[in-house]
Amino acid sequence: MFDLSVRLRENAHLLSLLSHYARLGSEDRTAWRDRLMRLDGVGTEQLTTLHGELIALDGIEQNTGHAVLLPDGTLSACYRVTQQGVREFRRLHGVEAADEQPEPTEKPPQRFGRKKKEPAASETVAASGVKPADRGDDPEAAAAVRGWRWVPAGVVTGQNSL
Repeated sequence: MFDLSVRLRENAHLLSLLSHYARLGSEDRTAWRDRLMRLDGVGTEQLTTLHGELIALDGIEQNTGHAVLLPDGTLSACYRVTQQGVREFRRLHGVEAADEQPEPTEKPPQRFGRKKKEPAASETVAASGVKPADRGDDPEAAAAVRGWRWVPAGVVTGQNSL
């Protein structure tokens, strides 16, 4: 299993990228930030790989589907630092963790119950608690209640038969 703190110590570029988002998120971690498009000593493909690694290690999270490509080529509102990313940044830079605020929770969407189906007139229950057609007394009646046509076993039906 990969560990964010180990990878940050091994890769200075990864630490630099996380530091960028952690500094931006120090005031308001919940705000989405523009994607860093250039990092000294890092090519564009490697920068994309570093972003992916930070996402995989839970250092940053991506605003999938909501980022907007600006005319200058920047992706706006694309990433934000996670709580774990801030914690690792502070630990590696020797910053005391002040009162950490709990993760903002989003309310789940309100769910509405289903309407209860009212029994049809043909589904009334006898005093015994068993529908007359369910007793097994009369297979033709049971089939009729369900809208089926009862045919005795062994009888072949077709369009031309009576």
